Amino acid sequence: MHRPIRVVIADDEALVLEGMRALLERSGFAVVGVARDGDEAVRVAQVTRPDVVVLDVVMPKRNGLDAARVLLTASATSALVLMTGRADHGFVLEGMTLGVHGFVEKGGAAAELVAAIQAAVRGVTYISPGYDAVMRSALPAARAAGRRALSPREREVLLLIAEGKTTREIAAALGITRKTVETHRTRLMRKLDLHDIAGLVRYAVREQITGA
Repeated sequence: MHRPIRVVIADDEALVLEGMRALLERSGFAVVGVARDGDEAVRVAQVTRPDVVVLDVVMPKRNGLDAARVLLTASATSALVLMTGRADHGFVLEGMTLGVHGFVEKGGAAAELVAAIQAAVRGVTYISPGYDAVMRSALPAARAAGRRALSPREREVLLLIAEGKTTREIAAALGITRKTVETHRTRLMRKLDLHDIAGLVRYAVREQITGA
């Protein structure tokens, strides 16, 4: 029996939060934490380390996009889904460049949230059908921009992976722990929308990422 997908949900409206919790639990998910603002969402996610964090884009203290940025910088263990309004195009495009995988329009069908969470766990991008055609056509370019935005450390790890180095060898070469190497590798796969080491190697070769 597979364990349920573990989810943290964040929304500043108590009724929305409880409604989402009830929906997800009925759908077989394990809601392991809830938050009413962006700062709390970050704290809860860092403690519980869920499979997916669902963030309302408009929240007090720290909006959903800023919370997503913190979580993606600090840890690669959780996939992220943003709940947005139909007019929040800027948030969606920026979220795509950061590596967020799910974009669900608030007020859409409940099944959309379920589908977005299931897709995010698989590393697949989900975009709410409610977004207009112009918006949807702009998202691939935003994703491509995110792919180019690798940090210097991510490029170092990618280079060593492409050279065939093991996790232990990469850790020794960079003076970091094996766990940190694994975190960088997972983040690379998520940011580049790749799913295995072979894909990372092909990407490094295609983009001519070298030590020169």
